[in-house]
Amino acid sequence: MVTELLTAERLITPTELRQHHYCPRVVFFERCTPVRRRETVLMTHGRERHQAELKNERRRTLSRYDLAGGERRYDVRLTSVALGLTGELDLLIVDGAVAYPVEFKHTSRPPDPGHKLQLCAYALLVEAELGLSCPHGLWHSSRTRQTHEIVFDTRLRNRTRAAIQTITEFIAAERCPPPTPQTNKCLECELKNFCGDTL
Repeated sequence: MVTELLTAERLITPTELRQHHYCPRVVFFERCTPVRRRETVLMTHGRERHQAELKNERRRTLSRYDLAGGERRYDVRLTSVALGLTGELDLLIVDGAVAYPVEFKHTSRPPDPGHKLQLCAYALLVEAELGLSCPHGLWHSSRTRQTHEIVFDTRLRNRTRAAIQTITEFIAAERCPPPTPQTNKCLECELKNFCGDTL
């Protein structure tokens, strides 16, 4: 039982893949130090909008996703020790042996590489744990009302697996990774006081 608990604690989440892409130290501070990020006003607003979008989703058709049919499954909890991943997916649309993971974000920007890693990680979990094929996923902005199709090609899958390994290794070693090279991200970061080598 102790071994299983230790293994579970070492599993990372798809959200941490996105955070790692934004800045590797966000994940390090949350996992390897007593530091905990306080929720900002923007984070609170984003979470509230996220919940509202999920509520509204239940009465919409699948036309926005260019899908003729499929079963919606909400809050899908998935864990794979083999992948080193665990997480809860907002929405999974299942059509026979094919599935499409869906993520909702409250932003006016298009999906960045971190969002793509996050969605691909969910696809890997779905394929590993549910035995369904995930050719692509869907990323929807509640601000622009636009839905982007994210294709899970070999390159993205390999990048996702490599990121999982990188994060798992520095968490296990409790080794602080280098900060993001984009120092403009540090200006409003709630963790900047803990990074003495950035600003």
